Amino acid sequence: MSASITLIGSLNPEYLEKFNAWLDVRGLQGAIRLLTDAQDTVSVAQVMVGDGVMDSAAIRAELLTLSNDTGIDHIYQTTMLDIKASGIAVFDMDSTLIKAEVMDELAVEAGIGEQISAVTASAMRGEIDFVESFVQRLALLKGLSSEVMDGVYTRIQHMDGISTLMKVLHHYGWHTAILSGGFTYFADRVQAEYGMSEVHANVLEIQNNELTGKHLGDIVDGERKKRLLTNIVAEQGVDWQQTIACGDGANDLLMLNHAALGVALHAKPLVREQAPCPMNNLGLEGILYLLGMTSEQIRALSV
Repeated sequence: MSASITLIGSLNPEYLEKFNAWLDVRGLQGAIRLLTDAQDTVSVAQVMVGDGVMDSAAIRAELLTLSNDTGIDHIYQTTMLDIKASGIAVFDMDSTLIKAEVMDELAVEAGIGEQISAVTASAMRGEIDFVESFVQRLALLKGLSSEVMDGVYTRIQHMDGISTLMKVLHHYGWHTAILSGGFTYFADRVQAEYGMSEVHANVLEIQNNELTGKHLGDIVDGERKKRLLTNIVAEQGVDWQQTIACGDGANDLLMLNHAALGVALHAKPLVREQAPCPMNNLGLEGILYLLGMTSEQIRALSV
């Protein structure tokens, strides 16, 4: 079995030569293959390397240092998934499928945006317990009109590359799911827009067209995301080697480390350190390069 290292960023011949030397010193010989072409603004290159030459944790630590020093993503994968075989791909929603934290956006409508966003950021960095912070933040939204939610969804931008990624995954029959610590009102709309298979998110309690500051059912935290991923894999009868998880916060780490390919997208420092595959320089379409696809192949399937 072979492993791979994917470089994403401003690549030039000088850096690729330098990286080749880095590989040689560690006995990780392998030809570097360019996956992007002249039409792309960000370059992606991938090299297949021998498995078992070095400890995976040591390789990841060195590559994370290179990423931080150069601004180029250096992503190490211990195994390669087969994009053409069906699989399971699960995604966090806030700051992963969309470019916002929904709780923060609702707080803006309630006039307490800064108060709640600071707590959200701390929870996503793993500094405070997610469930505790969720309950506290939601309670502050008591009395907010539910009529503002449509406008909040309309103004939220979706993550770069989401349409491309979903078109390609669905073309090859992948089962896609949203596992979100956000809310079903928003997650259901993302699911519908991109034809995703299922949604698991928190349910807002609404009475008389106002948020009560409470939720219904179990909170979707890190433990539940991991359990949901496990259940979906069992229900779909998919090989664990064909599983992808993608998220950005500390409450995503369990599922990121449970899947065969765990992608930390534009993640917080703690998550970048602890997740298998931190990626900063592309949007969601970057996952397709980690699956070994070229830009030409991606464009052919995403029109």
